[in-house]
Amino acid sequence: MTQTPSYVAVDCPLTLAEGLEEFAAANPGLLPPGDGELREFIRAHDACHVLFGLTTALEDEAVADTWTIFGSTVPLRRYASYLKHPDILGLVKDVGWWRMAVGTARALPRVLRAIGRARRMSAPWPFFDYAKFLDEPIAALRSRYNVRPV
Repeated sequence: MTQTPSYVAVDCPLTLAEGLEEFAAANPGLLPPGDGELREFIRAHDACHVLFGLTTALEDEAVADTWTIFGSTVPLRRYASYLKHPDILGLVKDVGWWRMAVGTARALPRVLRAIGRARRMSAPWPFFDYAKFLDEPIAALRSRYNVRPV
């Protein structure tokens, strides 16, 4: 059994940078090498996982995508364009469409809660500008943006 990451705790004292380090350590190989646009998108998406208190479990991915779309500044069209990238499609294929559909269906109650909580955020999370918050505690960011993990 894997240990729950500390960034998931509502009152997590870690900084966003520390939360991202913990996230990366728990998920080696998710970040593509280099400095490309896909890498920056994935890193921004990872920051959403940390801020919203979500792991990479299949159900959490559905919640993370939903909360990112409804609670951040990334335009839906741009987000969708990344999801069509061959590397991302390869991950989806590895997981399997059926398994993804079942996981998303299981996550539906939490997805709906995430939509409601995204609408109650004090401001949208600045998706691509997350780096300016790296030194801030996750709990403080959640308080500032009115984020309550589901």
